[in-house]
Amino acid sequence: MRVEKLFKGIALTLLAGLVILTGCAKPASKDGAKALPTIKIGLIVQDAVRPALVVAAEELGYYKEEGVNVEFVSIDSVPSGLAAVQTRKVDIFPFSANALSSIAKGSSHVIIGGVAVEGHSLVSSKQNADVDFRDFKNWKGKVIGGDPNTANVYLLQEYIRNVYPDYKAEEVQWTPFDDNNVLLEAIRKGTVDAGILTTERVWLAEESGLKEAFDLSEFLPYYLCCRLTAHLDGVKENRDAYVAVLRAQLRAEHDYKEDLQKIVSAVSTYTEQKPEYVVRYIGTEKTYDGGGLVNYKNPVSPDPLYNRIEGLNQVNITLGNYTDGGINLKDHVDLTIYKDAIGDILKRYPDDPIYKRAYELFQVNNSRY
Repeated sequence: MRVEKLFKGIALTLLAGLVILTGCAKPASKDGAKALPTIKIGLIVQDAVRPALVVAAEELGYYKEEGVNVEFVSIDSVPSGLAAVQTRKVDIFPFSANALSSIAKGSSHVIIGGVAVEGHSLVSSKQNADVDFRDFKNWKGKVIGGDPNTANVYLLQEYIRNVYPDYKAEEVQWTPFDDNNVLLEAIRKGTVDAGILTTERVWLAEESGLKEAFDLSEFLPYYLCCRLTAHLDGVKENRDAYVAVLRAQLRAEHDYKEDLQKIVSAVSTYTEQKPEYVVRYIGTEKTYDGGGLVNYKNPVSPDPLYNRIEGLNQVNITLGNYTDGGINLKDHVDLTIYKDAIGDILKRYPDDPIYKRAYELFQVNNSRY
């Protein structure tokens, strides 16, 4: 991973006295030109392929071209990232849809855009390598590990209930693992029969002789994953900078749809991962309709996908994972940032079919707002 970039950003932050830059105007440079506003984005370093457009926009220079300086800050986990946004230590956290739980509990989080959909698989232990986990009858008596901070565990449970009427939750031992690396080790040791791992960990599992039972997208195509989460006050104070961030990511998405290799090269360079690793994650063709974004597994897009956000929120409430807390979800999803960003881009390229299609999809994917 390009850890030195993150360390450099941290060092600069420390030298600045850990001053939170969100909403603060930077002084003019010596030649009189106004310095760019800065947006700090938290990254889980080991998973930096997942927010592909976030890092590609930096590597390709799009953030600065759109009028914003981006600093990446190293974050160790999803809870830490959401906490960093809440305390204004970072401006954006591009991992997990778990901000929905925080919002229901009264946080100041606001979702302003998308990052990725899909991205998890069920991996069998060696003792269960021959078990057909696609047949949910075979789950009876099994110990299944999953991360409670991700939505897919709940969505898969809901799916099983819908297609397998005889499913009884008490017959499957769902075991929580906050850390995917710990879950991977549990699968290796056989202390769980199978576990839901991020795609990044699936590759590590396969390297140690474990078997992918199935990709969750086989049953849950286009399920919601990471969202761009910001702070309500930050968006109010420094709105133009957030719009610039999304303009840059829209340009990276354009490359993703038109020139996959350009994005693969940018992400590979930034993360120092092999290109084939990146291709497998965000550039592998799939056999079902991905909803129009792109027909790759684990597609990445800055589209907020409000309809999916609302649906996932309701699933979590129905399953009892949290209550609505009397919170109006729409107060914590700001579609105007993305709408202004794609509007700005379309003024620049009014006849570009990729940007026009992105706007059409935005209207469809966010129609319930």
